[in-house]
Amino acid sequence: MWILLSHKLDIHTPSYNLGPGLEIRPYKLIARGDSSSSYIIQLYNHLGTHVDAPRHFDEKGRAVADYSPGELVFTRPRLVDIPKGVDEPITAEEMRRIRDGILDADLLMIRTGIQRIRETEVEAFSREGPYLTPEAARFIADELPHLRALGIDAVSISSPKHREEGRESHRTLLKDRDFLIIEDMNLKDKPANIKQVILSPLMVIGVDSSPCVVWAEI
Repeated sequence: MWILLSHKLDIHTPSYNLGPGLEIRPYKLIARGDSSSSYIIQLYNHLGTHVDAPRHFDEKGRAVADYSPGELVFTRPRLVDIPKGVDEPITAEEMRRIRDGILDADLLMIRTGIQRIRETEVEAFSREGPYLTPEAARFIADELPHLRALGIDAVSISSPKHREEGRESHRTLLKDRDFLIIEDMNLKDKPANIKQVILSPLMVIGVDSSPCVVWAEI
């Protein structure tokens, strides 16, 4: 059985720090007398469930369109719960406590539970969410040798209230490394027994990262 670990995009999708959202304009409409319906879609490439490729923080790093299909399949995913409220950090000590259970993972997904306010407290979700400390990012980079990607249910591993720390965490995970960060995942009420995950980004040449669909087999 397959389930989605990504959110569907709409005009109400929250954006990091209340940034650009989704815009949809009709190009053709049957209701207007056209032979078919079609639309022009304009969106921020870090909107909704999206994947940060190394080029997001490393101009010499790989862009999202550089990845092959096989590199976007994860056969040893781990979903862990690290409950957080607004403006609370994910620390290296918390990562250290779960190390043995995730040591062989190729994809680590952190469920903070902050998704519970994604639709009801949009400003807090977008501007004050949980964040990954630089020390936690360094632990992940140094202590989890098989890990190829990190996912989180927060809008980002960075918080606008702690932006420099967020930048350092991104650099630690992405610069001079072949690594992916999946942000704003849909992890609410998802089972822990996930067999494999397939990441399907929008392959746009010339951009660092892109919105994505995340499929999971359970």
